[in-house]
Amino acid sequence: MDINFELYKIFYFTALNLSFTKAAEQLFVTQSSVSQSIKSLEGKLNVKLFKRHKKKIELTDEGHILYLHVEQAFNHLKAAERKLEHFNLAEITIGASDTICKYFLLPYFKKFHKKYPEIKINIINQPSRQTLKMIQEGLMDFGIVAVSENNQFDSIQLIKLKDYQEVCIAGEEFFQKTGPQLTLEQLEKYPMITLRKNTNTRKFMDEFFKSYDYVLEPEFEMVSVDLIIEMVKADLGIGFAMSDTINEQTGIYTIELTPPMPSRHISFALSKTLPLSETANDFMNHMINEK
Repeated sequence: MDINFELYKIFYFTALNLSFTKAAEQLFVTQSSVSQSIKSLEGKLNVKLFKRHKKKIELTDEGHILYLHVEQAFNHLKAAERKLEHFNLAEITIGASDTICKYFLLPYFKKFHKKYPEIKINIINQPSRQTLKMIQEGLMDFGIVAVSENNQFDSIQLIKLKDYQEVCIAGEEFFQKTGPQLTLEQLEKYPMITLRKNTNTRKFMDEFFKSYDYVLEPEFEMVSVDLIIEMVKADLGIGFAMSDTINEQTGIYTIELTPPMPSRHISFALSKTLPLSETANDFMNHMINEK
């Protein structure tokens, strides 16, 4: 279909703003030009893209479908521009959660910075789920994420770095009540402390409980594993944490669950379609070789 790309560009900004006026302002053209372009695109596609009201417009079902695809195309184009702009710069942008940064990445950062002091490392701290979304949109070079064995994500390649276990933990008072072993049925009788729902780890926990016909209903939902550990130390409930985070903790006891939780892994997450810069490749190879 021979459609000028400029028509899709005008459609994108109109759909983004749901306004002919705002689209015209952003594109530095007249409102009439925007309106005529939309009519032209509708004619070429033989569909209505917008429902027009007196003071506002909204996407039709067909318009919404087109917008989802055009938005994705624009994200790829913006990502490509960013990649080209920074392709030969000594700079990388990495996404990782606070827990992964603190308990896994810091030694790698230290060694890499010592070897390549001229390279700038930008770290975006956020849950793994948000990091994966930014990689899909081309907004960072790669992420270091915590995922389950069966996780697969559209347009993202995962390279496993390390296996680890989510463990059940308690403070001294709760451990005296529970002992070193608990079934899921017994665990449900105690207050639980977990991460919030917008994390891959919480999704993993919910699915684990659901697979045995239980519902995870925590008493406390925290924003970080460090806060979970402090709450557990204060004997406010039984928590869950990455095994590496409790290796040197005092006042924390591990409880063996029956059935046991499946192992998970920390992985590189990178785009399947967008190339890595030479600098990003250097850092990735550095981590793989240092394992």
